Amino acid sequence: AALKHAAYQEYSPLHTRMLSEEEKQRMDESKGIFTPEDIMRHLPQTVLHELKNRAGGARSNLSQALVSLSGPAYAWPQVVFEVEEARGHPQGGKFEIALRQLVEHLRSRILHKIIYDSHGEIAARICSILEAKGSMESDAVADSTMCPAKDVREILHRLYRARFVDLMNLQQTKQHNPGTAIYLWGITKHRMYETATGNTCAALQNMRLRRQHEMEVGKDWIERAKESTDIDENEHELDKANYNKFCHGLERLDNAILQLDETLMVLRDF
Repeated sequence: AALKHAAYQEYSPLHTRMLSEEEKQRMDESKGIFTPEDIMRHLPQTVLHELKNRAGGARSNLSQALVSLSGPAYAWPQVVFEVEEARGHPQGGKFEIALRQLVEHLRSRILHKIIYDSHGEIAARICSILEAKGSMESDAVADSTMCPAKDVREILHRLYRARFVDLMNLQQTKQHNPGTAIYLWGITKHRMYETATGNTCAALQNMRLRRQHEMEVGKDWIERAKESTDIDENEHELDKANYNKFCHGLERLDNAILQLDETLMVLRDF
């Protein structure tokens, strides 16, 4: 409801036409900040009806819910900021959606899922540990992940080749001696996002090429479906089954393309 209210303020021509220049300037300064009264019109009717039926009325209950969302119970990720304290406020307080924190949390979860799907659960756990603790030696990473050191070293090298982790070489003497060097594994967040974005773009391109290929292969099924009245009934049933299978495959490709496009939007456009 708060995001709908922000979109209404930003893009509704009716809303901006009704405001004076001074009010528009004041609205720009407080962009993203809202009161419970502002977002009531954007709430679903069932939710609004339930809030009205509680003791205290809709605005009071909505204000209490927003205060709860801004409290420590919902601190990770932060959902709502309490800009002006609700207690004693004539409008029930002023709040702001923590968009930056929510988007960053969503990007982190997408990155974790990409690593989990492409390299496995242990690899995703290793990246989370390196993000939390910083640069570590492979034995320390193995202890933190509770996995054999040999398996962890193999996964670290695989992640390094995939450009998800970095390797730092620290020499203890002036001479370059690989045997006495200290090798620290770490991550660079923006580099991980660049790698994930590149992989998502490559996957999206492959999906679109696959759909184009399937359309070329299934061109005959589309033509036969259009001419289904001129062929034998048995052949028509077989063509119908093949055409439905072809359409189901295209639908699955379209859904995959849409999901990849949304993932790319979160990784690149926010």
